[in-house]
Amino acid sequence: MPRAIAIPALYATMGLLAVIGALQRRPAIVVATGLLCFVGAILSIATIEFVVPGIVLIGLGSRIGGRPGRRRREAMIAAVAAVLVVSAGVALLSMTEGRCWEAAGSPAAPIYTVIPCGGETVIPGGGSTFASGFDSADLTVRGGLSEGVLLLGALGLAALTGRGRGVKRVAAAD
Repeated sequence: MPRAIAIPALYATMGLLAVIGALQRRPAIVVATGLLCFVGAILSIATIEFVVPGIVLIGLGSRIGGRPGRRRREAMIAAVAAVLVVSAGVALLSMTEGRCWEAAGSPAAPIYTVIPCGGETVIPGGGSTFASGFDSADLTVRGGLSEGVLLLGALGLAALTGRGRGVKRVAAAD
């Protein structure tokens, strides 16, 4: 799975969690998303672009009127969703493998080929090889799937636990 998809999916999930929390009037989820922005800032070179939204989300989350009597449950749901997102980030960073590659043809229109690593000699298949290298952090399929399942779990948990319980019971007037 390309990192060009996996990394934006991780950060987009944080934004979606904030939207879900705001729409469902669940301050704990909005605040947890703000805290996730600080974790995201650690992984990004664009620190200010995560810290500012994190501060804004924490401020907005503290102003949302939550549902009375559900603070502990909402805090637990927000914490589990945050742990799922952090776990997806860990999967993204840790479930990787190394790959060797070579570039053949012309530098203006290179043809990249994945080749076996480990010092084995490979005869290029057409054209002259002008570059080769080793990438140490290619996300594995298992890593990409793990990240996807964890992110969907966080979104599903936040979205589905915020639904109303249907018809409310009304005490009978005697």
